[in-house]
Amino acid sequence: MNEKDWLIIRAVWQYQNITRAAEQLFTSQPALSYRLKQIERKLGVRLFEEGGRPLIFSAQGRYLAQQAEKVLNDARQLRETLQRLSGPQQGELRLGVSSNYAAYRLPDLLLRFNAQNPGISLNLVSGLSEEMFLKLQRDEVHIAVVKDSYSWKEGSALIEEDDYYLISHQPVDLNLLPWLPQIRLNHGGHVTQLIDRWWNVNYTLPPRIAMSVDKLEVCLAMVARGLGYAIVSSYQSLPAQLVRTPVRVGGETIKSRTWLLWHHGGNALTLPFIDLFTSQSLSGETFSTSE
Repeated sequence: MNEKDWLIIRAVWQYQNITRAAEQLFTSQPALSYRLKQIERKLGVRLFEEGGRPLIFSAQGRYLAQQAEKVLNDARQLRETLQRLSGPQQGELRLGVSSNYAAYRLPDLLLRFNAQNPGISLNLVSGLSEEMFLKLQRDEVHIAVVKDSYSWKEGSALIEEDDYYLISHQPVDLNLLPWLPQIRLNHGGHVTQLIDRWWNVNYTLPPRIAMSVDKLEVCLAMVARGLGYAIVSSYQSLPAQLVRTPVRVGGETIKSRTWLLWHHGGNALTLPFIDLFTSQSLSGETFSTSE
């Protein structure tokens, strides 16, 4: 079926009368009736109940009529998007980004994005990944950059992977960790679960949490002064004087994975931002997308 067929079905459904629909479509009643018969033959369906006076749609006809508005809207949005993409993009793009990524990886990317897309203004909010994902679900942001895919069913891309390390001021005996002070960084729920899983594989006693902090800079400062050990990812270059021990489960290093999530068929301004990531792998790891 082409767009004209959908326009015909929508008009007949709207007016429940072939003659009036023909008038709105600037065609004759016989020509419109002939076109409806062609649609029925093409699809192998019956649009109307036989002998119905007034016009009565069949179950198949009702379903097609209900789909007509969606199909026509999708076609209109597609044309508008292609039109916008033919020239400079303009408008506001709302981003929700996990705090550490916003601090250590995003600034250089935004600088490049702004240079390439001067007509797009960025509205950025940062926080815990869970909060940013909720904003995406509520359409408060167009794109979320977060630490979990959350089994998101729409657009997603794994954009970066970093290793987790146990960092300390001096070498530590891993067997003694339950008795040593830990500087716990608030990673968010998903990452905390990964670290807890590693801990439970290796220890029966809970960790001794000496401090809980929400900023990586605070965590690193405490560890550098010998106030405890911490478990962090390699978002940024860690201070050279700190001892780093990979955190492994089953011989595999625990990974900090960063995901780009977006709505399908959403704001066309998301495309240049997504392209910024799909054009390269920022960390040198495998880059993957799912549609």
